Amino acid sequence: MKLWRRREAVSAIAGALPLAAMAQASPSLRFATDANDQSGLAPAGRAVLSRALQRLGLTVRFDALPLRRSLRMTEQGQLDGETLRIRSIVEGHPSLLLVPVAIATVKVVGWVRQRAGPGDWSALPHLRVGYPRGIVLIENLLAGVPRKVEATTHVDLLRMLRSDAIDVALLTLAAGEPEPDAEQMAGLANMPTPLSTTALHPLLHERHRELLPRLTGTLQQMEDSGESERLRRIAWNNALSP
Repeated sequence: MKLWRRREAVSAIAGALPLAAMAQASPSLRFATDANDQSGLAPAGRAVLSRALQRLGLTVRFDALPLRRSLRMTEQGQLDGETLRIRSIVEGHPSLLLVPVAIATVKVVGWVRQRAGPGDWSALPHLRVGYPRGIVLIENLLAGVPRKVEATTHVDLLRMLRSDAIDVALLTLAAGEPEPDAEQMAGLANMPTPLSTTALHPLLHERHRELLPRLTGTLQQMEDSGESERLRRIAWNNALSP
């Protein structure tokens, strides 16, 4: 009886070895995602990046954080990477590695009160401008605008616009994503063209330098095959669902 139990124990250990090996082969990474994004932009980025890492035998956990805080954490090595960032962000952060394949494109669009008319971007320096908190891209675009107001959510921005606290609200949308629904934007008019259209990339902390070429190759294959675009569209539709 003792011998049989011993054999059972050995078999159980042997059976567990492949599971342990799989767990070691699929370490979990932590990537930051924008805690304040209410568009389909962040979900689309997460969908593409998680699929690429899955193909490489890696799992990922996305931590929803304010953009400024997450950048500090990733730079200090507390996180493994960032899901969506502009290319130029790495210039001031030497511990961060840019993945050269863009996995999303962001549009910065403007909304004004309907009675004010759409206007044009040349008047922006003279207006009170509201924008989402912590987005470096918009902060750079507004460098010459003296009257700026940050808001945490799109709802806050639109409320400030309707109450005449600001003259224009800047929002971010994924390129290709449907515009906000008419009910949400009632009484408002959008500017005729985006203020900017910019590619967004994942970032890795420098300790993952060996992962960079493999992730780059996988993401490029997914873009070329159309898989990334399919994942983005699914994410947009899910984000718009009530």
